Amino acid sequence: MYKRLLVPLDGSSNANEALKTAIDLAQDWHAKLILLHVIDITQFSAQGLGGGYAAVIKSLRDTSQEILEAARDYAEEANLETTMLVREGAPKQIIVELANATDSPIDLIVMGKSGTNAFSRMIVGSTTNYVVQHAEPNVIVVNDLPEPHE
Repeated sequence: MYKRLLVPLDGSSNANEALKTAIDLAQDWHAKLILLHVIDITQFSAQGLGGGYAAVIKSLRDTSQEILEAARDYAEEANLETTMLVREGAPKQIIVELANATDSPIDLIVMGKSGTNAFSRMIVGSTTNYVVQHAEPNVIVVNDLPEPHE
């Protein structure tokens, strides 16, 4: 069935739910997980941040590594093979480029319905919507767990 599952991660609870779903599917299908974090450098400019640009990018790269290592550890607990990828750019474009690449084909994308940046979604549209519209592989969109009502 599906052998290579791409799982875009951004540290949000919705992405974590997508990871859980991807792990379940990968166990059933004996598939490999491709864990991806995209550092959205489109929101920053070296001119706007001045001398702080390098520090901001380093912090984002450190956070990226933490997100991916936590996901890898969780997947390895389920005895799954993983590959971790970090890319820099516009997340929706990077996800689609990787998914549509012919040199290392992706069979399925498993991603959250929404991520960490609500303002960006309002302005430029949902990353998930873009991926669903432009990616060649099938996409499973995972909803976040509902907030508990008190």
